[in-house]
Amino acid sequence: MIEKIRISLWDIFSFFLTGLLVTLVVTAFFLADSQLTIKEIFGTISGFPTAIVLVAAPLVFTLFGMVLEPFSNYFDKYIVKYTFGLLLKPKQKHSGEEALLKEEIRSKYLGSLNGKIDNPYAICKEYVETKQLSTTFMVFLSRYGFYRNCAFISAACGATELYFAATWKLGLLAFFFAILCAAVFKQRSDDFYSYMAPTVYRAFLIDKLSWVPADEG
Repeated sequence: MIEKIRISLWDIFSFFLTGLLVTLVVTAFFLADSQLTIKEIFGTISGFPTAIVLVAAPLVFTLFGMVLEPFSNYFDKYIVKYTFGLLLKPKQKHSGEEALLKEEIRSKYLGSLNGKIDNPYAICKEYVETKQLSTTFMVFLSRYGFYRNCAFISAACGATELYFAATWKLGLLAFFFAILCAAVFKQRSDDFYSYMAPTVYRAFLIDKLSWVPADEG
């Protein structure tokens, strides 16, 4: 028996909304190559009981998102790294603050682990989540996942359009536009990714630091 169902922002952005987007894209491709209309599709859906649609639709969208996510992850790691990675510079936002906070935590709060763990991010993130100190980093994480998935969807649409386009000229135009969109989405995902570590470190230190005003005079 399921007593609690926990839904995170990651589930909403990276799974549900991604699945919804995939469904819309596939529907658009299907309508472009068939005699059906949007009105006929909605007419068919409206024939199902409302309760079933309200329950089934979110589950189906989430399932699509979960299936797509590992492909998007590998696309980002092994393809984008050697293509867009040569064109797009890694974001350095907050890098100075991140290095400062990381060193402060590593030198003062890791105890016997100091010197053994180079990057305290995973420990700090677990600490922040366990004590429920902040959910801001989850906002950045979920949007990072969503835009990363959008980059993969855009690239996949471009490849599909290149193959099925009526002419090579039209196919190449659609392909390059899709790749441009994928690059924009990739850059945006990197933006949100660069915010996560400083946010986690700040939440950790806010809980750990003793906020005693310095003596004046």
